[in-house]
Amino acid sequence: MSTQKNITHLQIGENAIIGEFSNGYVACKLMAMGLLPGSSVSLMRKAPFGGAYYIKAKNHYVALRKNEAENVIVTHVWWF
Repeated sequence: MSTQKNITHLQIGENAIIGEFSNGYVACKLMAMGLLPGSSVSLMRKAPFGGAYYIKAKNHYVALRKNEAENVIVTHVWWF
């Protein structure tokens, strides 16, 4: 049995590949912003007290709410 990692499990400075989305509504919203499965993302910053997660995808930055970040399943995690 394997455990799935999402963006909230990443540490600051870790890179990952978006594997899939666990919620269709969130998937539509994020894919419209250019966050597609297979895209590389980096966790840049976490807001305190369970706030936003700031990620870098390609050459732009995106802030995700915690519930949105929890629905982005990632694979192939590495440090930059």
